[in-house]
Amino acid sequence: MKYSPPQLNIKSKNDNGEISGYASVFGIVDGYGDVVVNGAFKNSIAEKKPKLLWQHDTNSPIGVIEEIYEDDYGLFIKGRLLLEISKAKEVYLLLKNKAIDGFSIGYRIRSNHFKNDNQYLTDIELLEISIVTFPACGCAAVEDVKSETAFAEKIHEISKKIKDKINE
Repeated sequence: MKYSPPQLNIKSKNDNGEISGYASVFGIVDGYGDVVVNGAFKNSIAEKKPKLLWQHDTNSPIGVIEEIYEDDYGLFIKGRLLLEISKAKEVYLLLKNKAIDGFSIGYRIRSNHFKNDNQYLTDIELLEISIVTFPACGCAAVEDVKSETAFAEKIHEISKKIKDKINE
């Protein structure tokens, strides 16, 4: 089953470049047959914060990740695009207008196993999180430009729907 819950929130208040959302979602088979397991980022994010890039281009850092943590749903981040950088300003405009809509992660595998032709990633060294046009995980999609409270309510609503589908 393929679904696309909201993943990236863009706070338009003061146009300060703040973004938040889930950079990765647990238990979903992505376009490469990989499944990130709950807890896979725990060690890595305790060691250091990953970089925030544009389209996985190591020559295009566009912001900073200010907060990062795992919850039962996935890897949540809060960050800020550095709007003084022309590419970051362009990305922010594209996000606000829904011309692009994705997150993707760059990582090294520390531990994994295979089951039913899928690779389950159990320990990941997270190197970077990118804003991308085409994410490998369809769940990494821009929701809307709205307040943090409304975004949290929407995440809760969609999480409930997902859990209901899983329990069917």
